Amino acid sequence: MILERENVLLVRELLQAGGMALAEEERGYVRRWLETETGEIPDELCPCARRVIDFCQLANSGRPEVLRDHYGLSDEVIASLHFAEYDTQVLKELKKKLKVKGTPPRKMYISDLHFYHGSLNRQMDERGFADYQEMNRYMIGQWNAKVNPKDEVYILGDLSVAKGEATGRILEQLAGKKYLVIGNHDRFLEDKEFKQEYFRWVKDYAEIRDNGRKVVLSHYPVFCYNGQYSRDESGAPSVWMLYGHVHNTYDEVLIDRFIKETQASRRQSRYDTEPRPIPCQMINCFCMFADYQPLTLDEWIETDRVRREKMPASGNSE
Repeated sequence: MILERENVLLVRELLQAGGMALAEEERGYVRRWLETETGEIPDELCPCARRVIDFCQLANSGRPEVLRDHYGLSDEVIASLHFAEYDTQVLKELKKKLKVKGTPPRKMYISDLHFYHGSLNRQMDERGFADYQEMNRYMIGQWNAKVNPKDEVYILGDLSVAKGEATGRILEQLAGKKYLVIGNHDRFLEDKEFKQEYFRWVKDYAEIRDNGRKVVLSHYPVFCYNGQYSRDESGAPSVWMLYGHVHNTYDEVLIDRFIKETQASRRQSRYDTEPRPIPCQMINCFCMFADYQPLTLDEWIETDRVRREKMPASGNSE
């Protein structure tokens, strides 16, 4: 996006003053841009700049509680923001100019956030937050740093262990259009105080289309999923199975063994002239694998590839 020089300089000032409040990946992107001399603002940077303008306006209006509760910023990060007194109308006009038109909504996926589940900081996941309040704030901040209002986010179960009203307060703070595939901990759905309209739909299992690919959604891993053998015209697998539930436990090690053994196996269908490797495109969308951010299918494919390459070749976690 090309803007007047004074506006580009103002964006640089704002990002230098408030960049610490962005997600780690975004901070790196901002840092690299600030090191350049270009007068053009990349479209991908515009949402970051718009968010920092929000931070600036809230900080200068004396509303740190919104920075904490809506954006999930810690008191330490809020204290690190060094905003001067910018003209309110100037910021408002700049924010309009930074809006990239025509950005298509994305389908994104995540599982097992477990809002309010404080014991996961010490047991099982060992997430390392001081308490569930700190964990909730961080996860809200990470979500909103990634998700745009028009994005569709498919939650693959175990969103929250709290009751309906408390879970609703979390959902009110999360950007995007939300869909829920039910997990074993999602008991808030049974609470009469919970508003079902927080979700576009709630299902036990779903199959959707994502950029020409079929995606099978389940909280629990499905080993022989519908369409596992399907390929596109180029011969590449065309169906993906996204799951949650197992977190990063030994069950995930066993699933990895199954995936690798299946992919190493060859079968010949009536459509093939020779045996071919069996497609097995299963991805664990556990939130910690993505630093608590929903990812697109392509992002999950790459994240999963890198993670599985680092897993022990023997499949033995001990």
